[in-house]
Amino acid sequence: TQPLIDAVSLFEELGVGYALIDGIAAMYYGRARFTEDVDFVAVAGHGDIFTAHPKVMEKHHFDPTCTYKLYHQSGIHVDLWKDEHAETIIQQAREVELAGRSIRIADPHDLIAMKLRARRLKDDYDISEILRSTPIDETRLQSLVTPEQFAQFTEIKKRS
Repeated sequence: TQPLIDAVSLFEELGVGYALIDGIAAMYYGRARFTEDVDFVAVAGHGDIFTAHPKVMEKHHFDPTCTYKLYHQSGIHVDLWKDEHAETIIQQAREVELAGRSIRIADPHDLIAMKLRARRLKDDYDISEILRSTPIDETRLQSLVTPEQFAQFTEIKKRS
């Protein structure tokens, strides 16, 4: 959990908008699968902000020579996803208690939409697990994805 806490502290110190996504976010919403990495979306221009503040990156235990992905001194890397809807995902993120602190996490609808856009097999599993534990407004989800992606969601839901 230290890379997660350090990343959030880095984002907050530098005023970088963010939302926790992917595996850890899916675990928060009900997924039972373990993940070894930490994933976020961050505001546009975050790389330039990190580049301009190498000492702050070091303070939070990240290698300042790489800003498109954060390499933590623990060996765990923090992925920074590119998503065309990142700004909206960040704006709609929820404040939750996780790892002993307040962290911004993607809304479950945005998380599912990202997973549908990624089209990875493991994301189908994550979506089915989220559906077991978290209420999803299908009309809202449908507004976030293409018709093909919503059809994929419907198939996943049928199998769940």
